[in-house]
Parts: sequence; structure tokens; C-alpha cells
Amino acid sequence: MKKHAKPYSEESYWRRVRDAAADLGTDGCTWGTGLYRDCCLRHDIEWRTGHDIDGDPVTFDQADKRLLACMQSKSRFGYWNPIPWIRYGLVRSIGRKFRPRRKPV
Repeated sequence: MKKHAKPYSEESYWRRVRDAAADLGTDGCTWGTGLYRDCCLRHDIEWRTGHDIDGDPVTFDQADKRLLACMQSKSRFGYWNPIPWIRYGLVRSIGRKFRPRRKPV
């Protein structure tokens, strides 16, 4: 298993993500649904802090790709679901304008 390939179904992992997101005051994805909310919360954490939940460095590009993979993993259509691709495209294009300034990792 790759270092950043977290078991998305592991409840204790997602509980840690939700707790960290609450500490940061994140709201998850704009117009996000319950299905993808945890993925969005993790993405918010990684964007704001530059680190994953375990403290490992994460670039903006890595965070965006992890968001896509997470949303695909939660869909019964997986890779072929258009919603994760649309959200990924929005994050990559529009979201870049709103990236927080942070120190290089």
C-alpha cells in the first residue's frame, strides 16, 4: 500500500479528519453532498496546512489528486463518475485563485 493510500472506509481515520477539520473551522466542499463531505474536509485540511492528517507534507497538486481519488472511491461508478471529475476541474481552475498563502513545505 502506498504511503498516502489511506483506507477510505476506515471510520477512525475519517473521525480524525472530521475532528481536525472542525478545529480549523472548515466547511467541506462548497455545494458538497454528504457522500463526498469527508473527502472535501480532508482536502480543506491539506490546502490550509500543507500537510495530511498524519503530518506528512502535501502539495496543492497532491491534495487535488487525492480529492479526486477519494470521491471516486466513494462512488459506485468509481473512475467513470462525472461528478468527481467536475469538482476536480473546478478546484484546479477556479480554486487556484483562492489558494491560501502558506510557507513552502
